[in-house]
Amino acid sequence: MSNKLTIVQVVPEMEEGGVEGETLDLAVFLARQGHNSIVISGGGRMVPYLEQGGCRHVLWPHIGEKSIRCLKYIGKLKRFLRRERVDILHLRSRLPAWIGYLAWKSLPPSRRPGLVTTFHGFYSVNFYSTIMTKGELVIAVSHTISNHIRKNYQVDAARIRLVHGGFDGRFFSPEQVSSERVETLRRLWRLEDRQSPVILLPGRLTQWKGQDMFIDSLALMKDQPFLALCVGDTGENSSFTKRLRDRIQSLGLGERVRLVGHCSDMPAALTLADLVVSASSAQPEAFGKVVIEAMAMGKPVVATAHGGSLETVIDGETGWLVPPGEPRAMAQAITQALAQREQLPKVGEKGRRWVSEHFTAESMCRKTLDVYQELAVRRRREKCDKPLTVMQLLPELDGGGVERGTLEMGKYLAEHGCRSLVVSAGGRLTGQLSSEGSEHITMRIGDKSPLTLRYILPLRRIIRDERVDILHLRSRMPAWIGYLAWKSLSAEERPRLITTFHGFYSVNDYSAIMTKGETIIAVSESIAQHIHKNYGKKENVRTILRGVDLNVFSPEKISPEKLASLRRAWHLLEGVPTLMLPGRITRLKGQDMFLQALSMLRCARFQAVLVGDYDEGGAYVGELRELIERLELVGKARLVGHCGDMATAYLLADLVVSASSKEPEAFGRTSVEAMAMGKPVVATAHGGSLETVINGENGWLAPPGDAQAMAQVIDAALAMGEETLKRIGTQGQSRVRNSLSTEKMCEQTLAVYRQCLGV
Repeated sequence: MSNKLTIVQVVPEMEEGGVEGETLDLAVFLARQGHNSIVISGGGRMVPYLEQGGCRHVLWPHIGEKSIRCLKYIGKLKRFLRRERVDILHLRSRLPAWIGYLAWKSLPPSRRPGLVTTFHGFYSVNFYSTIMTKGELVIAVSHTISNHIRKNYQVDAARIRLVHGGFDGRFFSPEQVSSERVETLRRLWRLEDRQSPVILLPGRLTQWKGQDMFIDSLALMKDQPFLALCVGDTGENSSFTKRLRDRIQSLGLGERVRLVGHCSDMPAALTLADLVVSASSAQPEAFGKVVIEAMAMGKPVVATAHGGSLETVIDGETGWLVPPGEPRAMAQAITQALAQREQLPKVGEKGRRWVSEHFTAESMCRKTLDVYQELAVRRRREKCDKPLTVMQLLPELDGGGVERGTLEMGKYLAEHGCRSLVVSAGGRLTGQLSSEGSEHITMRIGDKSPLTLRYILPLRRIIRDERVDILHLRSRMPAWIGYLAWKSLSAEERPRLITTFHGFYSVNDYSAIMTKGETIIAVSESIAQHIHKNYGKKENVRTILRGVDLNVFSPEKISPEKLASLRRAWHLLEGVPTLMLPGRITRLKGQDMFLQALSMLRCARFQAVLVGDYDEGGAYVGELRELIERLELVGKARLVGHCGDMATAYLLADLVVSASSKEPEAFGRTSVEAMAMGKPVVATAHGGSLETVINGENGWLAPPGDAQAMAQVIDAALAMGEETLKRIGTQGQSRVRNSLSTEKMCEQTLAVYRQCLGV
């Protein structure tokens, strides 16, 4: 199956920050790799970048808000996951993670996508934060965070995957930043005439990011030249912003420290800096993306020595590490750095090489995709190991290709550890069905009567109670009942819906039910073309040629005693060429044309049998008997009724005929069964016969509806002699064994079932 995944990331919003940046980087990477990349958030300034990158953004306001109104998203997300057939759900923040987890948990286990959570920070250790450990796989953004998870949540180390954050080299590269962009910022921040070194602290304005400690450290070095810029949205935390401004003024730094607000061009902002600072002190950085972005731009850094910075900064080589919460130590480090201003570019270049080798967004994204694919493979393996429950619907279980195909599929499912349920009105094949491992449920769902609608609700209950995975509809009236029952279920409870086009149904609204399957199986290319031409369906149509059971239809399996017994029962003479037309006694099968052809044969020495249940034929049976008399075929042609051992029957024939003319055979199963038994065939040249019978190689084709032409073909075949007929039969047998077996048909059908389930 396709390796394309549908991946949903859920975050509170897409404004600014490390979590949002990584979400954006990953989402765009996934889209470029051909995956269906979706982000759900409350919106924000990064949304246009998502959409420009080929991602889909779904706006759900307040999904990150600690409010009762966000609870509505549990059911909404549950439905979304089912509707979009999501493969991976990635939760990145606590409140949305609770929403996502509860939606995920409410799905049946077989319908759940893979669940990934990312620990982006040192969350307070409590029940609320445990949600970030609920992923089937948990991503830690640093070794420090991995240790924090294991220490405080007792998460099995086997579930944790280390994926460091990374910078996007398409943006964070000195070569990519034009002088015009830098000059635009220089003018905006009024730096045109400044010669003093520029110190930059990027990050949200929160106590956690340590802007207050940074300002205190700057106050200790007022005698030195510098200009410090704190980059971050001043409107997001207005009270803290006010505290910072008051502190700047009280320390006499009004001309030396500026809060410049949000910046949408951080590569240009970093280009302006001589030194970049990460001052987080109250809580360590889980990873510290600002630090690696600064180094990617060739800038030396000063960072507090805890958390992720210990993994990203090489002290004394790519920057300097200082104890957290100590303004004096930070002031000393900044002073030391600025004292060797001419050497700072060399330090920055070392940092650039270091992060380019270890901390790129490309590497982060690929490692995260590896996590997704690991989980997707595990999911598929679990689904493959899980026995499927398949329900097939058809009118009855008497005789015919649809019924035999249903039995064969049921047997195959049972042999492969799946559960097979068949719903029908019953019939002579019910015992065989049960003996081969299927469960039969009796419902008269094939009756064309308004009363048949009473089965919709009972069938709905059975589908739900039995947790059916695949609902396979094989005939029109049962398909309507099955479809209405399926449609009445919630999206979460519905099995995958398969329909099979077994014939050239009349084109109308009644027949259109067979196009309602999420996947439509056509039993031949002719049927697939019929569906496309008349219903416009093509993308979800799969052609699976019918097949025959080689364990049954194999000459070596037939004993001479069985053959002799049936010959006696049908009063067939040995040494006389035997012509056979098997099939239901209906006008569609062309028994009348076959009899007309027999009456025109030049070969006078033959015997013919019409095999099929004449109890089902009604008035047509009487017409055929009258036709036998009128055409003077009494003693040469006879209706022998139903045969429960068609494999033996075919061995009695020298030539097997399929005479369907009013309507083409969708596949022509009797022809293929005859070929499996080593018998040459004559078939009408339309429909599925054109795909199974190769004229002159394994049989012959005659124009449909032309009795005289069929007589000529039969005469020519019989004139070839016994050895030639045997050779033609052997060639047909080889074709069937190579490509038209029940095993192959069932294998392909089960593959369609699993594909529909995402396995």
